[in-house]
Amino acid sequence: MKKFLLMMMAIFAMNLQGVNAQIKIVSGHPDFKVKVSRCVASGKSVIMDLIFQNVGANDVQDVTVIGSYNGASEAYDSEGNIYKNNDTDIEIKVANASGYDCHESSRFYLPTDVPIKCSVRINGVPENAESIARLILIVNCPAWSLGWENRLKISNVPISRN
Repeated sequence: MKKFLLMMMAIFAMNLQGVNAQIKIVSGHPDFKVKVSRCVASGKSVIMDLIFQNVGANDVQDVTVIGSYNGASEAYDSEGNIYKNNDTDIEIKVANASGYDCHESSRFYLPTDVPIKCSVRINGVPENAESIARLILIVNCPAWSLGWENRLKISNVPISRN
């Protein structure tokens, strides 16, 4: 009986560790910092709010973010679903833009030490998905050599559901 209890406790501890996996962010440039401020679901849409920040010495011009247009950006949920081929799977809104767009955000600039909000809407996520396992966004920024070859990668983001 003791062995059984010890084994069950070990399995429980491993499951807790997997559920509480830490969010991992790879921005592609040391001066480009990204933070996930929330990830919340409403029906089958998940909204992930990100905060972009330039911690470098110079302001950066001509930055855009591309949604799932032509499979550019992609997301994977904890249930194994992939969101990238449908042009409306991933939509982007930066700062005070009027709405979401799957093609490309308006051009914006990243002033030094000023946070800029980027909201990502992932459509069609089933209600049993617990997290976004990976989100890969194309952030076009010529000054930092960011683009198709050097993408923003965010992993292990839990989805809050009301």
